[in-house]
Amino acid sequence: MSGQDVLNTSGFTGCLAKAGLGIGSTPAELSLAAPNGAGTDFAIDGIAYHLADDGTVVMTAISVQAVSTSCLYLVLLDSAGTLSTVKGNEVLTADLGVVGGSLQWPIPAADLCPIGGFKVALNASTTFTGATTDLDAAGVTDTYYDFAGGVPLAPQIA
Repeated sequence: MSGQDVLNTSGFTGCLAKAGLGIGSTPAELSLAAPNGAGTDFAIDGIAYHLADDGTVVMTAISVQAVSTSCLYLVLLDSAGTLSTVKGNEVLTADLGVVGGSLQWPIPAADLCPIGGFKVALNASTTFTGATTDLDAAGVTDTYYDFAGGVPLAPQIA
């Protein structure tokens, strides 16, 4: 690869350190608590940024998730360190692991860095609305994922 080829490629976008995603001090919000205590380092188009740990980060308002479904939510940062969330497609929880039953991560916008995400699985009597429903509410099972680099390519089947 020539020097010119290197200059013509886009810069790296991805998380450079474990973000430590979890439930915020207010349960309808998220927290960022990097295990090293130093915050999260990330890059957007080859430019590096840093965001300090924060126990209460407001999620983007998101449409309601139906009962008995599972869904992946992508957590992103912009160059100012503002967090946003994107909802994936809901799948009936009973269909996960069955032929064709998997969860896919949403596709991030080009100017945002995916630092992680979370899965919400609901029972037969609970709905979930991002930024409104508590992540530790009865009937809500949540699982958090920290990304190294970009969004995982493999679907979630369980």
